[in-house]
Amino acid sequence: MQSGDPVLIGGVPLDAFFGFILALIGLLFLGNLAYLLIRRVLDRRVSPGAAKWAAAILQYAVIIGGGYASARYLLAFDLTAFAASLGILGIVVAVSSSQIIQNVLAGVLITINRPVQLEEWIVVGELPSTGLCRVRDISFTTTILQGLDGGLVLMPNSSIIASKVVNYSRGGLMEIRVSLSVPATADLARVKEIALAVAHDDPRIIRNLDEAEHSAIQDLFDLPYNRRLRSDRADFAYLEPAIRTTSVTDGWIRLTVGVWTRKIPQKDDIVSRYLKEVLRRLSAEEIPVKAEAA
Repeated sequence: MQSGDPVLIGGVPLDAFFGFILALIGLLFLGNLAYLLIRRVLDRRVSPGAAKWAAAILQYAVIIGGGYASARYLLAFDLTAFAASLGILGIVVAVSSSQIIQNVLAGVLITINRPVQLEEWIVVGELPSTGLCRVRDISFTTTILQGLDGGLVLMPNSSIIASKVVNYSRGGLMEIRVSLSVPATADLARVKEIALAVAHDDPRIIRNLDEAEHSAIQDLFDLPYNRRLRSDRADFAYLEPAIRTTSVTDGWIRLTVGVWTRKIPQKDDIVSRYLKEVLRRLSAEEIPVKAEAA
């Protein structure tokens, strides 16, 4: 090779090769910028899901369209040179393509079947589960959840499809269970009376359904998604606070208090305030108690 000959990579001059790489980097930046701008413009004008998908379509249109134009101009759309220009990226994609395809297909299934949607409260997986999380974003390969502690959980879409998913937003209700252990010699009727009274004092806990509350909960059960899962009218008796004796061990009686709430994101605060008030009232009557969230 003579000193004046251009350096070639896969038949492409070195300057064209680096120009194509820089173009790809610039397109990725522009695609992300377009996504953010569209989300900012549409978030308050249309539903979060519509804004998200419109922004994602524009983002990928910029990246794919710009990539095609760059390849055609800089690489003369020579497929051999194009593959060579991808270099290590091509190898990585080839090795991980099965997982990428899995996640993309799962993303399509999530879009079509909609087992979860933006801003819904869900729990994913067996133990250890994600805990109660809000769905913040669903991309072609990844679903982003945000826990009550503020942390972001990035899950491959295939994990959403393959795992157990509890969707509390669709049902609109959540059961909260609290365990109380008192001595066998304690006045059990009085303990139950206090435990139920505390539950009735918290307006976030469903109790003594009046007409308005009954109507609101009936509306939840009448939503199309919930209605198709049941053929009968809902019986709301089970939503009242209830106490069951679950065990008697070493002179201690264990009670399980079950209550229901529609304030799903406030679950931890409801449990905390309930336990604090129950302990205060039982201590005031000198009744020993051990309490914990079930």
